[in-house]
Amino acid sequence: MSDTAASRMIDAFHASHVEDRQHVEMWLEATGDSAVALEALWSEGEHHRGHARAALERLVALADRHGVMLSLVPRPLTQKGQGNATPSVDQAAPDSAALEAFYGRLGFERSGGKFEGSPVMVRSPR
Repeated sequence: MSDTAASRMIDAFHASHVEDRQHVEMWLEATGDSAVALEALWSEGEHHRGHARAALERLVALADRHGVMLSLVPRPLTQKGQGNATPSVDQAAPDSAALEAFYGRLGFERSGGKFEGSPVMVRSPR
């Protein structure tokens, strides 16, 4: 990976071991020198324990520190290769509306764009 703000932020996030301590997994992808997409996030344990929020708060803080814009699509994970109509892999996972509200509380806003019929949300660094 090249030495960009996005790559430094991703490296700093993984070096913080937040994922291991918070029992979550995140897939992050640099989409530009100062932009990172949150491709996937899931809690490895019980939901509604604050693990995903704590990991996301750490991600947002690092994005702010490195001047990186974050983007994501708020929808439940489905089996690979399945469409939006497929039920979530985890039946206890929040639905798209709950995910959008969750990300909104962390400063993400709809960008006006869509990906496979779902809204794209972004958060500019602060």
